[in-house]
Amino acid sequence: MLFLALSWTFVFQPSQKQVLLQLRKQLEYPKQLDIWLDSSNDFCYVSSPQVNVTCENNFVSELKIIGIPVDQTPTKVINSGLFHRFPVSSQTISQNFSIDSLIATLSRLTSLKVLSLVSLGIWAPLPNKIQRLNTLEYIDLSYDFLYVSIPPTFSRMVSLQSVNLDGNKLVKTTQSKLLSNDPNIIGTIRVASGIPGHILRPAPNGINSKS
Repeated sequence: MLFLALSWTFVFQPSQKQVLLQLRKQLEYPKQLDIWLDSSNDFCYVSSPQVNVTCENNFVSELKIIGIPVDQTPTKVINSGLFHRFPVSSQTISQNFSIDSLIATLSRLTSLKVLSLVSLGIWAPLPNKIQRLNTLEYIDLSYDFLYVSIPPTFSRMVSLQSVNLDGNKLVKTTQSKLLSNDPNIIGTIRVASGIPGHILRPAPNGINSKS
């Protein structure tokens, strides 16, 4: 009985697998995630140049999924003016995509520290609900189709140290307000190539000390 108990301790949690398969569905079945279809695979030990899952104590702590190669990034579509906040055939996920649902799914990975969803055709305004991913230390959502502005709720993610939003269609005027130099800096954020900024610790009233 003791052997069985110890063996179970080192098994990838089924709930974590269900979350990853739900994520695959929400991202509309990118081919690089076909490596998750083999039911005999332990997701913690299955990786490729485009997909990697790292686990701690049988729970997902790092998740990396990379779509099209960086030299074919969607910035070409954004810069060409083809993207107008609606899905673009063969470039973005379909109109059925919901970033709120995606965040809700990711929030079930309660030990997640590192998240990279790069160049996957994700299109949406980046919502305030991003703060639900409050265990994250690093987040990379670069080279997708995120737009509007950077949500101030990033500053409420107390563990967050670094954010990469490069290659999206975010309003850069927000950067001067949210990401300016401040003694309460708790991390760094990158919005455009060569333009680093900062994540500010929220003031006691919940509003950043600089506006």
